Amino acid sequence: MRVAPLPPNEKDRISVLQKLNILDSEKEERFDRITRLAASICRCQFSTISFIDADRQWFKSDVNLGLNETPRSSSFCSHTILRNDIFIIPDTLNNEDFNNNPFVINAPFIRFYAGVKISIEGHHIGSLCVFDTKPGTLSDEQVRALKDLVTIVEDELNKDRALSTQLLGLRLQKKLEETQKLARVRDVLLEKVVSSFSLQPVLEEIVTAVEQEYVGQYCSILLLDGTRLLLGAGPSLPQFYNEAIHGVEIGVGQGSCGTTAFTGKRTVVDNVSTHPYWTDWASIAEKAGLAACWSEPIKSADGKVLGTFAIYHSTPTLPTAEELNRIEQFAHVASIAIERYHASELIWRQANLDELTMLPNRSVMQKHLKRALAAANSNGTLVAVMFIDLDNFKDINDTLGHSTGDDLLIACSKRIKSSIAQKDIVARLGGDEFIVILNDITQVSDIDTVANKLIEKISQGFQLQDEFVYTTASIGITVYPNDSNNVSSLLKNADQAMYGAKAIGKNKYHYYTKSMREQALKRVTLISDMRNAIKNEEFFVLYQPIYDLKTGKITKAEALIRWQHPTHGVVSPYDFIPLAEETGLINEISDWVFEQVCKNICYWRQHYLPELQVCINTSPMQYVDTENGIATWLEHLRKSEISPQAIVLEITERLLMSADHTVSDILAQFRAAGVQVALDDFGTGYSSISYLQKFTTDIIKIDKSFVHSINDSKINRTLCEIIIMLGKKLNLQVVAEGIETSEQNEILQALQCDFAQGYLFSKPIEPEELTALLRDSS
Repeated sequence: MRVAPLPPNEKDRISVLQKLNILDSEKEERFDRITRLAASICRCQFSTISFIDADRQWFKSDVNLGLNETPRSSSFCSHTILRNDIFIIPDTLNNEDFNNNPFVINAPFIRFYAGVKISIEGHHIGSLCVFDTKPGTLSDEQVRALKDLVTIVEDELNKDRALSTQLLGLRLQKKLEETQKLARVRDVLLEKVVSSFSLQPVLEEIVTAVEQEYVGQYCSILLLDGTRLLLGAGPSLPQFYNEAIHGVEIGVGQGSCGTTAFTGKRTVVDNVSTHPYWTDWASIAEKAGLAACWSEPIKSADGKVLGTFAIYHSTPTLPTAEELNRIEQFAHVASIAIERYHASELIWRQANLDELTMLPNRSVMQKHLKRALAAANSNGTLVAVMFIDLDNFKDINDTLGHSTGDDLLIACSKRIKSSIAQKDIVARLGGDEFIVILNDITQVSDIDTVANKLIEKISQGFQLQDEFVYTTASIGITVYPNDSNNVSSLLKNADQAMYGAKAIGKNKYHYYTKSMREQALKRVTLISDMRNAIKNEEFFVLYQPIYDLKTGKITKAEALIRWQHPTHGVVSPYDFIPLAEETGLINEISDWVFEQVCKNICYWRQHYLPELQVCINTSPMQYVDTENGIATWLEHLRKSEISPQAIVLEITERLLMSADHTVSDILAQFRAAGVQVALDDFGTGYSSISYLQKFTTDIIKIDKSFVHSINDSKINRTLCEIIIMLGKKLNLQVVAEGIETSEQNEILQALQCDFAQGYLFSKPIEPEELTALLRDSS
């Protein structure tokens, strides 16, 4: 455990702390409210406000800790006061300075810590911190909120410092009363901010509270939306005035609020009838009985303007120092409310909406459908469920890239939504699949009308940046209560009907019928064909090269199976692999792939690249069958001349989610023999990092979903950077999948990613083509 050194100004710092007369004082609700709010916002079990004395850390307020003081030598916060910015420890067990701290190895067993220094007169006297018993981190919004709360603590402490001097005279007494009144109102409003789930009501609470406490003032809160201000709250202002300022374009001269939102600075106008900022607004202000307007910017913790808080007077007047402080304080409370609402809104969107299209996700769609069935049952009407699948989406995705594919899905979602009534629902299931729920249907012809409209609209084509893309849709339709009376069956029926639409030529819609059982027969046929595919040599293996980002040379390749069906053409692995897993054919197919890879890798390593590795995708089912599964590959390697280092087994988080000791034992056997293990699609699972603790791997492959938007998504870029750093810390190789642009490649090189794979370098190619590449590079 490392003990924090003393600050260079320790003597002066202690002097400032002692002058506050706060040490060993009673608990106070105003500080307890702040620690409760900090714990709630940061989703942590513990929160404290503490002060660092000469030899101890003393707690003024705490959530769930239950201690009055601790030795300074073991205090986390003694490190925090040495910093000017927030101090975060994501995992104390991975930090050499703290992994043997008594509060880490004993109660309260701290794993995550984040603290912000409390500063008075430039001296860091203590901190507001949050901590938990599990590792974690804070979002940008949570960091900003924690800093905002520290500002409130500092305000409270400064208020207390002022208290001792304000009692000297009547003027100071009045100022004290104003400060206390302001603090009381602010504390009440903070409670409302914490308990409110909607923005508009809490903004109106703020405005109303100010107007009630400070009679003769009229307030408004405007919210910045792009370059315009929208009304947030202004209950005491005339309706015609609120309507006039709603949507005002920001800029110097656009009244007090328009100017403030544009400049990010306070605007004080003592007489709107003569001030140049109010030239265009003076007449309507006069009609509303408003003569003065002071506007304060509402800013986020990082300084971004969120809106404005304005105080109006009916007579020309300038603000006092107390009034300026008041408007600043209430603007700050408004900023906390707005940022908390934005954070809550983001969490709600992530839980309920598809991230790409912003349509309802599967879970929300099922709830809508359940309610629609109940309403139809009461009203005696019908409900239609449409399953929409884009006919050639995979080809578009493979040919034009995933970015264009994503743009197409977004454009399709908008076109589908514009083609249905407002009472109806469209949701995205994933991939290129959408669900439409038509409510309150009285006749089937209404369903036909919507289906025809959707077919027509989608087939018109889409202008996507520099590409004009054509696609069509196959739509399966099922009707409640005619076909089924439960959500699960209706969705299954619509899915089967969609395949019926594809079977009759695509770009069509098809109603569910009992004959859809024929689709099941088709599935059985495909399984039967798959059993003969190996014998008939219908499977073939392609290889996608993997490049070393430092040298630019091929060092690995991924083996990818394809099926050339004699009548259906190339069958996608996404179509036959799930069936192979269900039927147990996956072992036989995977063994065949392994044999092909062994033949090729032996030749390539002998003639061109002795260190070449080939990655082979494995299925969870291969680890279940201990007799005929993947374990048999070890015996094959022992009998062959192939070095085990030539083979890399790719596993997915889907395998690890349900893995037992058998899986870990098999993987351990392969690694002991020299075969490396790669964790594919890393980062997409619920707890990717935990798998690295449970299962030893050699390579992690960053999922292409992070790579595709790395150049325009700060979150995905940060995630990639974290994964790469994690790989280096754990001595793991990191491969980035799905690289399609030079910009993506340059970013990953800058982040020091080890290897790259994607269409920018090469599509999956025939063994002969890879041979040529290896020959040329050697």
